[in-house]
Amino acid sequence: MSKKMEANELESLEVNGVGQVTPGMQLEHPVFGLGQVEAIFKFVKSDDITIRINFEKHGSKVLVPEYANLSLPKPKTQKSSLISKLFGRGK
Repeated sequence: MSKKMEANELESLEVNGVGQVTPGMQLEHPVFGLGQVEAIFKFVKSDDITIRINFEKHGSKVLVPEYANLSLPKPKTQKSSLISKLFGRGK
C-alpha cells in the first residue's frame, strides 16, 4: 500500500544559481534539457521541497532543486551567423 505524503504548493522558490522560480518559467537541466516549471511543492512533515518540470524531450519530472543543477536557459545562437562565417554569405 502506498502512502501519499501531504504537500503544499508554493507560488515561488529561491533556487541557487537561478534566482526566484515560479510556475510557468523556463529552466534548463544538464541532462533533460529545456523545460517549463509546472509546480513547486513543500512537504508538510519533512519540509522537503520538490519542483515538477515538464521537459520538452523527456516529459514531466519531479526534482529536488538543491541537487538538480538547474539553470536559466542559455540564449539561442543564430545558426545563420555560423553559416555566414563558414561560407562567407550574409551580412
